Amino acid sequence: MEKKLYTTQEVARELSVSDAYIRQLIGRGQAYPVQRIGNSWVFTADEIERLRARKRGKPGPQRKTTQ
Repeated sequence: MEKKLYTTQEVARELSVSDAYIRQLIGRGQAYPVQRIGNSWVFTADEIERLRARKRGKPGPQRKTTQ
């Protein structure tokens, strides 16, 4: 049985981010597509879940307090 593969656009939709952001993560070595088919990177469902968990665990930007 073949596993379904997801394009950067599908991954972006699942994570509520842009596909450009997903491509940035690939370029920085923070997202791991299984292969490239033509001009498209493709991901497994496991990688989408890993990215989803990473997104939830990411702390927000730190604000400087002025006093």
